[in-house]
Amino acid sequence: MEVFVEPQEGSPFCIRIGCSDTVLEIKAKIEKHRGIPVYRQTLVFDNETLDDELDVEGCNILDGSRVWLIVAPEPPQSAKIELCVGTLPSVMRLPIEVQVNDPVKRLREVVRSLEDVSLERVKLYADGTELEDGRRICDYELQDNSSVDVRIKPPKFMVMVLPWKADLKVAVEVKQLDKVKVLRKELEKLQPSLELDLPSEGYFFIHNQSGMDEDKSFQWHGVEMGDTIEVFRGTISR
Repeated sequence: MEVFVEPQEGSPFCIRIGCSDTVLEIKAKIEKHRGIPVYRQTLVFDNETLDDELDVEGCNILDGSRVWLIVAPEPPQSAKIELCVGTLPSVMRLPIEVQVNDPVKRLREVVRSLEDVSLERVKLYADGTELEDGRRICDYELQDNSSVDVRIKPPKFMVMVLPWKADLKVAVEVKQLDKVKVLRKELEKLQPSLELDLPSEGYFFIHNQSGMDEDKSFQWHGVEMGDTIEVFRGTISR
């Protein structure tokens, strides 16, 4: 469908959108069409400001609808603010100075270095909303002394699997509380690309020289991060 965008200044223009597009995706299309950064855009339809996470259908936008575009002034490049950053559930906060035009990823990188964890494990939230890498600090209207919550995702739990008649181990990501049968599904996913030898007549898993009950968890079996699990041909009699 096509909608007409009415900016405060300048002539209206038309963009093509899909029914499942979010407001944020519409803003991205406007940025591509007119070069107006997403973080400076506010869209209004039917006298309501549209939230980024809403989709076209949820906003009741129809083919030929008119959407108003409000463009915020570009903040000065040198504008700085101090954010109060802390790791949940601790109430302690650390002041971190950022520029309002800094991307969220830059703040995540600072937190990552302080927490000494991988970047992918660091998630930032303000007022319950996750701060996304593709946006800037100013997109979230953060001001001096605004609070930013840090959540550190638990590390990936990896086990090393030694397939049947193989010399090389394969690293497989699972959860420690997963049942062992999850490992069977993960190996089947990897089989086409890694050409794993998974005996067609059946196989079972061995950890620390003991057969594993696939209806029990890795934790129940005492499996730790990086432990080796071997694949053996045959079945276990109960």
